[in-house]
Amino acid sequence: MSSLARFPRELDSLERDLLLWVLPKERSGYAEYRTFVEAWPVVAAGRRGEGNYILAEPGWVVDIDSPLPQLLAYGVVEHALGALTISLRERFGRQLEFELEGGSDCIDLAALRQIRRWSFSEWLPSQPCPSCRSRIREVTMATTAGQALVLVLCSKDHRIWVQDGQTGVNALIPVTGFYNELMLQTGIHDPKIALDPKSLFELPGAYSDSDLISAFASYNQLRNKVALAGDLILAGQHKVNWIQGIVGTLTGKKKQPGHKKEF
Repeated sequence: MSSLARFPRELDSLERDLLLWVLPKERSGYAEYRTFVEAWPVVAAGRRGEGNYILAEPGWVVDIDSPLPQLLAYGVVEHALGALTISLRERFGRQLEFELEGGSDCIDLAALRQIRRWSFSEWLPSQPCPSCRSRIREVTMATTAGQALVLVLCSKDHRIWVQDGQTGVNALIPVTGFYNELMLQTGIHDPKIALDPKSLFELPGAYSDSDLISAFASYNQLRNKVALAGDLILAGQHKVNWIQGIVGTLTGKKKQPGHKKEF
């Protein structure tokens, strides 16, 4: 990773190897991004300091003022001296932003004893969480066109992602945005719950599969994290969540009779 602010420049070997690693070649959905990594030069530094750079198509005017694109891929190499993290963001126009943290210009990763390396991009259904190796919750989803997806929640690591069975891409879902849609879909307004995204992971059984699928469908309409062929198939009804009863007990308020919401 070069610290010299001289642009444009080619990716160094460490940057190239790590970026291609978090974009598995056997997953068709990452193929376009692999092409960008292999073809585009580093043209500018990002806004987040050392290790943050932007690849771009020659002639493209770099934009570092717009909001940061969402995360596309994330991986970690744990080695004898610490850990090196790799973050790659979704394409913005004809530019692509990445960040390597925990390394230096003189690091020789090949010479270090690597303890473990993992990335969310390599995850497959039925496997534990790549980060913490804990058991996770998998919610199977499908669209009217037959597209298969899996919504994944890791309670220990507080992570959410969705695997697209067609492309193999594991789309990382921001917790706060997803949780806001979950609150809207379930009709929960109590601030003790609605303003506490951590409760999604602390009480993982509090929400039904249909609640979670509905929340993702709503979130994806806003953010378009996963390209869907057809509409997501939603359950006809979902039950009032028992988490409201727990809060009522804790606050001394009686739980009001609920109603079933039609989708």
